[in-house]
Amino acid sequence: MTKVQAQLPLLHQTSSSTEARRLLTTTSREEASKLPSPYQADGIFEKGSFLKDFQDRYETLGKREKLCLLCFAIFPENAEVSERLLRFWWEGERLRPESESDKKTVNEILEEFVERGFIEPVYKRSGSKGSCYKMHPIVRCLIVRHAKEANFFYYDCKGYPNMEFFKSKKICLVKSEGPSWWSKDVLAFTKAREQAQAQAQPQAEQGKDKKQAEAETMTKEKKQKQKLEDQERKEMEKKRAALETTRAKYLGNLQTLFNVSKQFPELPEELFPNMKNIDVLYLGRWERTAERHMEVVDVNFLRGLKNMSKLRFFSLQGISGIKKLPNSIGMLQNLRILDLKACDTLEELPEEVGLLKMLSYLDLSECYLLETIPKDLSKLSKLKVLKGFIISSNSPCDLTHLTTLSELEKLSISIHDDKFSIKEEESIKQFSKFKSLTKLQIAWGAGGIKKSADRAKHPEDKNKTSEASKLWPTAKVLEKYLKLPFLGSSKSVPKKGNVTVAAATAKAGQDKNGDNAKKKKSGAVLQSNVHANNKDQGGRSPKPVLQSELKLEKLDIRCYPDKEPPKWLVPKTLTHLKRLYFRCGELSHIPVANRDERWNVETLRLKYLINIKTDWKQVQKQIP
Repeated sequence: MTKVQAQLPLLHQTSSSTEARRLLTTTSREEASKLPSPYQADGIFEKGSFLKDFQDRYETLGKREKLCLLCFAIFPENAEVSERLLRFWWEGERLRPESESDKKTVNEILEEFVERGFIEPVYKRSGSKGSCYKMHPIVRCLIVRHAKEANFFYYDCKGYPNMEFFKSKKICLVKSEGPSWWSKDVLAFTKAREQAQAQAQPQAEQGKDKKQAEAETMTKEKKQKQKLEDQERKEMEKKRAALETTRAKYLGNLQTLFNVSKQFPELPEELFPNMKNIDVLYLGRWERTAERHMEVVDVNFLRGLKNMSKLRFFSLQGISGIKKLPNSIGMLQNLRILDLKACDTLEELPEEVGLLKMLSYLDLSECYLLETIPKDLSKLSKLKVLKGFIISSNSPCDLTHLTTLSELEKLSISIHDDKFSIKEEESIKQFSKFKSLTKLQIAWGAGGIKKSADRAKHPEDKNKTSEASKLWPTAKVLEKYLKLPFLGSSKSVPKKGNVTVAAATAKAGQDKNGDNAKKKKSGAVLQSNVHANNKDQGGRSPKPVLQSELKLEKLDIRCYPDKEPPKWLVPKTLTHLKRLYFRCGELSHIPVANRDERWNVETLRLKYLINIKTDWKQVQKQIP
């Protein structure tokens, strides 16, 4: 910095000259190439007050909060770490508060780290706060020093996590060029020895005459060389045996195995079962994006899960090559979190998954080849979050089986059956049986696409649409007369009393050859409806469907195949609803309540709805 400051006056005087630009570029490159890594620069912080201030803030943290903060040290510089991953990791490490005296949530701990300047939140393009956090490189290098002192993973001289073992009870998997102690290449010596023995065996069966001839031709130098090789081989075998014994003992005490950057996390089948006391086994992808492809060829090593009775958090997120989990997964009696998100080759779940009595979180989202769910899933009595539940015609498990999950709070459904519909009021009765459900996501997959495609093939649907469009002028008059919104089609006029015939009245008014008796009857009905609408009580509204039992706070509907919204989507039915999302699909208008009703919705999100037609002023009135 002193050299750069010395050049500033000269550059300021001759800023337009080519020599000044060349000097500035050369100086910048030379100084940048000489900058050391913050972790390697010993004594760089001791001269200022930054280190002392950092130490004071760090020491004021509790023991549990310190361990939570050290988890950031394993990630690369400027890495964006999701709150979801940290919550799962801390749950597996037993770092989340369990006593009644300490009730800090994960979000409160992260907010405390933000206030103290340890981490900073990642903001979205819209400017809103996201669910990810990152750490400044200088802060990270100081956290790495504390992590290394506490044997919280092992780090090399540059501050990067290393696969070195025997240093800590936590180990990570990183991308390496050569063979490591964990890879299968460690066993190459044994394989070479077995091959040599296999080749030597048929030679031993040959005649003694040939052996005697070879012995006579062998010189003393060759005998001496062979003797030295035998001694070296014996020493290598002793070292390897000692290494395997030490390694097996070390793996028996291992608590955490985290995959940081390894692309092929195919672990040796001989070593995997030794991890009997492990709490966190994270083999999947932790990054938010799928830029790092991960794959396993041989999944036999997963059989060793039967020995991991203390495992609490297991993740295979984003790993390809796994078609079915082994039956041994049912032996994980302590498992709390099973993350199978984006396992794009997963085709089947074993029935033994119903033996995971302590499981509270199961993520099956983005498993596009998964078509069936075992019925034993309904035995997970402590399940609170279920993502990626499949509804298909050939799946043995449906929504009625899930109603036994009394603690289920969040449910994500993927519909692959074109016969399944949520349009009618009876459909909400299924969801009303979930006593603790607060967040519901419904997405149509192949079934919804097929239904939309079938609708496009039939020309009669287009004729119905054209008939509905003819009613637009008359419906606008009715909107002014009844003071009710018209939202896209004749069916969307809110029903008051017997106002359902209002659309038929409008059509009869347009018909020149219509019967006068029908007109008088329709007019009488219309006047009675107007009179009922002007009452102080606002007339009769549709009967709410089990409003006292529905506790939904968030409803996310994706790729909705119908134009009309569900009939039960009204304020009196969903009294606790705070967030309402519609993404993609054929929806023509959003559900708006009657004149005197108001939604409690705080967030309304509409994305990729090409057929939407609605009165935004009326929406803003009823969804303030």
